[in-house]
Amino acid sequence: MNYPLYIGVVLIIGLIGGKLASRVKLPSVTGYILIGLFIGPSVTNIITKELIQSVRFINHLALGILAISIGMELHRYVFRKFGKTLMTVALGEGMLTFGIVSTLIYLLGTPICVALILGVLAMTVSPSTVMSTLKEYKTKGKFSKNLAALVAIENLNCIVVFAVVTAVLLAFKSAHISGLGVAILIIKEIGLAIVVGAISGVVLSLVIKKRPSNNKFLVLLLGVILVNAGIAQIFGLAALLLNMTTGAVITNLVNRKQIMKAALDMVELPIFVAFLTLAGAKLDLSILLSIGFIEIAYVLGRLSGKISGTYIFSKFTDLPNKTGKNLGLAVTPQAGVVIGLSVIAEQKFPEMAGTVTGIVLTGVIFFEVVGPLLLRRALVNTNEIFEN
Repeated sequence: MNYPLYIGVVLIIGLIGGKLASRVKLPSVTGYILIGLFIGPSVTNIITKELIQSVRFINHLALGILAISIGMELHRYVFRKFGKTLMTVALGEGMLTFGIVSTLIYLLGTPICVALILGVLAMTVSPSTVMSTLKEYKTKGKFSKNLAALVAIENLNCIVVFAVVTAVLLAFKSAHISGLGVAILIIKEIGLAIVVGAISGVVLSLVIKKRPSNNKFLVLLLGVILVNAGIAQIFGLAALLLNMTTGAVITNLVNRKQIMKAALDMVELPIFVAFLTLAGAKLDLSILLSIGFIEIAYVLGRLSGKISGTYIFSKFTDLPNKTGKNLGLAVTPQAGVVIGLSVIAEQKFPEMAGTVTGIVLTGVIFFEVVGPLLLRRALVNTNEIFEN
């Protein structure tokens, strides 16, 4: 198979798709996914199933970069200033969203394991969409600071819950695993991931303190991300949590995290164009047509859980009423993290192949169109920006 040709096609066509989406005022993410669907097996078959399977390393690299970026937002300052308040909101809203989505999808006749996985995935928020929107409008108020911290905490919670739920479901599939075995499996998947991620973070922090050039540091960073992903794969660890821990350790040990950001900026776009375009190529139209009501349940369940959950649980904190009312609107965007977790879920549970990513990617298209609009409305409602 001519891999250079096909990867080149994915990058060029993916970029064109993002540009076309921008022309009609849609997020670039939506363009990448839709153009991927067009060149994938469901439509033109330019990108075959075999190719998609063969370049899975792109998933590992993209998810590693995404996880480290999220981890870098988890500075101790965030927890010191917002921790108790936003953890209450994040846990309460997350569990409510998980419960609503899982219940609705299960009641529509979906297997309980699929319903639980989709419930967990509904908890995620797109950090890139939220942060890019805040940068676009140059917001610096209290609502924006609360929102940025909440996004990082929500994704951390989701990744931990995902590791627990998948470990329990895998244990149920293996009848010989006892209750103690399940506990050990969870501790190993989460605890060992944190230990390995922390070691990687310390190593990279020591390198950063020596002020390396961006080019050389980028090589080391990509190497560490892939090594982390490889270790996670060998020992069955939570890969996203591992790389997220690496990012969190770095941001708490060194003050020059701009070196990390500069290095990541050099490679993020091409990797994510390829990742999201290939994710779109995985979409199976025949499955999409058969799960329409489930997709609607996923979208409506997530919307109701996010909006009502943040409002309800903000009442147990000292957040202003206006902030509590609007945080739910602001955390509706959903993209990279949920796509990554859906890919991992289907690797762990091959029997879900196509179903989970089909529902999730349809949801992403919806939430990447509607989410930024709801986020903008929240910023207007809290006087962070003003309508023209």
